[in-house]
Amino acid sequence: MVKPFSYVTTVNARIRMSTPDDAPFVTAIENDAELKQLLGGPSGKSQEFYRTFLSASEDLRFLIVESLASGFPIGLCGLLTGSLSDDCEVRVILTKDFWGRGLGTEVATALKKLAAELFPSKVLTAKAHPGNAPSLAIISRLGLVPDGAVSSDSRDNGWLAFRAPLATAPSNQTMRPTAARRRERLKDEL
Repeated sequence: MVKPFSYVTTVNARIRMSTPDDAPFVTAIENDAELKQLLGGPSGKSQEFYRTFLSASEDLRFLIVESLASGFPIGLCGLLTGSLSDDCEVRVILTKDFWGRGLGTEVATALKKLAAELFPSKVLTAKAHPGNAPSLAIISRLGLVPDGAVSSDSRDNGWLAFRAPLATAPSNQTMRPTAARRRERLKDEL
């Protein structure tokens, strides 16, 4: 189980835990064919499925993004950990009316900070369909670096994988110096 939080506020949005009352919004996002075209496709799951799921959810998979201006939900985001990811995978999905405004980067940056606070021993990761230019741009702005392609039996097979560079790994992870750095240190000491 993940430690719940009240909410995270950005300049234009508020990120909060989801509740069963969010099932209609989650269902609409998860089944929007255009929105999910490069995000794995529509889930095909019902509002009742999401209501039940959100009632028992113990992770941060479905966080709600609300507009600060209107207070209405404008997207979903999440941090995938535990059985969903060995690391801490960030995801953001905004409704079409909010594309191209920098909100995806704003929300992803807030999630990066939240991940560092809640999961300090995990490495931040992301994945994106190779044709999803907006997601690839957000991932780049987060400072994540390429980490190959996803190989799976799932919809994300062939997607591009990214992770935080080792230089920004959590401070409680010990990193061995590379052979080149060890040689440089030896030269400096001589």
